[in-house]
Amino acid sequence: MATIPEHVKKLLFEQDCVVIPEFGGFIGNFDSATFLPSGSVLPPRKRLVFNEMLQFDDGLLTNYVATVENRSREEVKVKVRAFVDQVRSQIRQQQQYQFDQLGVFTQNVEGKLVFEPAGKINFHGESFGLGEFTPAYKRTAKAAVTPSTAPAILEPEVEELPAPLPVSTTPVKRLSRWAAAAVVIMAVTLVGAWMTGQHKTTLSSMNPVSALDFSWLNAKKAESVAVVLPKQPAQPIAVAQPVVKPQPVVAAPVAEEEVKVAKKNTMKFLVVPSRVKTLEGAEVAKGYYIVAGSFGGVKSATVMKKQLEGDGFRVQMFRPRKGLVKVVVGDQLPTAAAAQEKARNIGNHFHNNLWILKSLAD
Repeated sequence: MATIPEHVKKLLFEQDCVVIPEFGGFIGNFDSATFLPSGSVLPPRKRLVFNEMLQFDDGLLTNYVATVENRSREEVKVKVRAFVDQVRSQIRQQQQYQFDQLGVFTQNVEGKLVFEPAGKINFHGESFGLGEFTPAYKRTAKAAVTPSTAPAILEPEVEELPAPLPVSTTPVKRLSRWAAAAVVIMAVTLVGAWMTGQHKTTLSSMNPVSALDFSWLNAKKAESVAVVLPKQPAQPIAVAQPVVKPQPVVAAPVAEEEVKVAKKNTMKFLVVPSRVKTLEGAEVAKGYYIVAGSFGGVKSATVMKKQLEGDGFRVQMFRPRKGLVKVVVGDQLPTAAAAQEKARNIGNHFHNNLWILKSLAD
């Protein structure tokens, strides 16, 4: 029949987290392929770590063992609890425990479990069985180039000459004709200008009527024709005044008193059944307890206890032989309904970060 470590090892190939109730959980973190300084390559793998805080039974390991071994869940829980007690006892006596092909458990000075993974098994299914390897690089040899000893022959530089300008094929006779025509036009223009000025200077001798001055007659005709209109006084321009409509006066709304109604807390808090034994060996009385926080050490739990007492709460601490130190608010409650009601009443102070411990003491 397979042991608990063998069942855990098989589950780690399919799951990323496997929890052993009241002991801790194994977590598989994915690492991609890595090139080593030596030139080798590590394939993709799952790096195994252990978290002692994961002690709550999520049912994965229990259901798997019950299915494989054809047992009831109660029988499997008894088997798992016996295995956990055996491991803790061996760690206390021999200072370590060899978990089959997974790693070694030891205990530090604070009494916490320390896990050193063996790294022998790659739990990544796609690269299972693939170990460290060195890739083969294909290298092609390049032909050696030998310097030539023949003298270098310099080619003469050839200067580019500009393209010759096109030569006009127009005959010289055509240019001479245009020059003669231009001379004739200029001569005619000068003669016409001279004749116009000479006509103005000899006008009085050639036309005696044009020498008389009739400017006074033109001025008299202009006076008889001109009519002076009387000036009209400027009429004022009427400007329309804008009609201002009276705006209705709106009465300011009367502010009503806001009545704030406190919302009822409808949170349903988690109930965790557990059998708690204190360091003194006494079991916590059967009932329900409201837990505000769980800590790995007494010092942190004491700080929270003093803060809550300063806020007016009645606080007590449970120091179990295994597990976390719990800070409990209030006293024992007889039923789950009473515990839920009490947690809702004080939940707003804790932002609903509370849970309910159900003690299973005999």
